[in-house]
Amino acid sequence: MAGKENLVRPIRIAFAATAAVTAALLTSTAASAAPAAGRAIYHDPSPREVARYIARNANQPYMGWSSWSMQSSHYPGLNPQGDYSWLTEQHVLEQGQAIAATLKQHGYTYVNIDAGWWRKWDWTPEYDQYGRPAVDPARFPDGIAYVAQQLHREGLKVGIYMPVGLEKGAYDNGDFPIYGAPGCSTHDIVYPDLRTTNGWDSSYKIDFSNPCSQYYLDSIAHEFASWGIDFLKLDGVGPGSFKSGPNYDNRSDVQAWATALAGTHRPIQFLLSWALDHSAVADWQQWSNGWRIDTDVECYCDTLVQWDHSVKQRFTDVLPWLSDAGRGGWNNLDSLDVGNGRMDGLTDPERQTYMTLWAIEAAPLYTGDDVTQLDTFGRSLLTNDEVIAIDRSGTVAKPVSTASPQQVWSARNRDGSYTVALFNLGSTPAPVTATLSDLGVSGSASVRDVWAHRSMGTASGSITAQLPAHGSALYRVTPKHG
Repeated sequence: MAGKENLVRPIRIAFAATAAVTAALLTSTAASAAPAAGRAIYHDPSPREVARYIARNANQPYMGWSSWSMQSSHYPGLNPQGDYSWLTEQHVLEQGQAIAATLKQHGYTYVNIDAGWWRKWDWTPEYDQYGRPAVDPARFPDGIAYVAQQLHREGLKVGIYMPVGLEKGAYDNGDFPIYGAPGCSTHDIVYPDLRTTNGWDSSYKIDFSNPCSQYYLDSIAHEFASWGIDFLKLDGVGPGSFKSGPNYDNRSDVQAWATALAGTHRPIQFLLSWALDHSAVADWQQWSNGWRIDTDVECYCDTLVQWDHSVKQRFTDVLPWLSDAGRGGWNNLDSLDVGNGRMDGLTDPERQTYMTLWAIEAAPLYTGDDVTQLDTFGRSLLTNDEVIAIDRSGTVAKPVSTASPQQVWSARNRDGSYTVALFNLGSTPAPVTATLSDLGVSGSASVRDVWAHRSMGTASGSITAQLPAHGSALYRVTPKHG
C-alpha cells in the first residue's frame, strides 16, 4: 500500500490543480452566460440529437467489470463491515490495476461502480446541497473524479450507478435547489401525492411535465461528465423490475436521462436494469444502449452465483429478446462470474457454459469476479480471443430446439460460417448432436473447436459431443462448396 500511495500522490496533486482550473472555468462560463430565472444552463438536445447520441455509443457489446457481485456476496471475508461494504476506492482501484494488467488487452475496459457510492456503511444515503447523490467520503476518500482519473490513466473507462426516480432523501431531507436552474427545487419535480417508483419503492416518481425535472437530471449528468464518467447504469426501471402499473412505468425517466447524457456532449454508454419488460423493448432500443433481460445473476449467498439461481434460467428468459439486439443496443444477461471457481460457486463445465451462452448472444461481457484472484481456468475462459470475437461480432444465436435439455444453438455469420454451440443442460452426462441440415448447412463443412483453438477436420451430416452435466461445446462451422 505504501508503494501504491507514493506512486499516485503526484497524480492526485496534479488532479487537484486541474480540478481547480476546471471549477474556475465553469464559474466564469456560468457568470458570463447566466440563465434567465427558471431556465437551465445546460444544452437541450433535440430528440433526433439524442437518438444519434445513443446509437453511436455502443457499436459492440461492452466489456469490463462490475463491483456488484463482490458487494452482494456473503463469501467469507468480502464484506466485513456489513452488507455491500466491499465497495471502496481502494478495491475499485485494485481491480482496475488487475484488469489493466490481465484483461484489457482482450477488450475489457469498463470498470463499473455499482450501488452504494453515495451511501454510508449502514446504507444511509447522502446528498449535496443541490439534492444530488454525494460521494461517501469513507468509501471514496479522494472522490469519484480522482478514481476516474486513475483508471483513465490505465486506459480504462469508468461506470457509475443511479436508481430511477427521485430518491426519497432528496425530498424528505429538505427542499434542495436544483443546480443550474434558478427557481427550481426538488419539491417541484415529484407528484404531490408522493407516489413511489422503481423496483424497491425507494424513490418518488418524477413528474416530467415540469421542466425542472429535466434540469435535475441534467445537473447530475453534467456532474458525472465532469468526473469523467463513461457509463451509467439506471436501475429499478419499469415496466419490469417485478413491478407493474403506471407508477412503475419509467419510460419518461429513461428518455429524460438519455437527453441529459446527450446534453453533456460526453460519450456515456447508458444501460437499463433490471428484469425489464419485453413489451417496452422499442423504448429501450430507442433511448438506451442495453437492457437487462433478467433478474440479478448474483445468488446473494456464500458464493457469487449458482447454477440453478443464476445461469440455468437465462436459456429460457433470453428467448423473447433474441431478435432485439444489434448495433447501438444489446441484450444484457448480467455479470459474467466465471473467473474463480471457488468463489463463483460453479463447476468448470458450468463456468464454460456460462460464458458460451453470453458470447453467442452478443451480450456485454463484464465480470464481477475478483480479478486479482483469477484461477488458471477462469483466466483461460475470460481471455479466449476466439470466443470474445464471437461475442463482439454482434451476431445473436438462436436455438434449433428447446424441447430437451440437450440443445443446439446457432447463428450464421457474415462470412458465411456458422457459430454452433452444444449444451447439455441436464444433470448427468449426455451426448449432444447438431445436424448440419438443421443449421442450414448442405454438404460437408470444416469444424473448429473454438474453446480448444483446434481444427476438428471435416464433418458430414452432423457433429456430436459427449458433454458433462451442464457442459457445453462451441464450434465454428464453415461449409465447403464445390
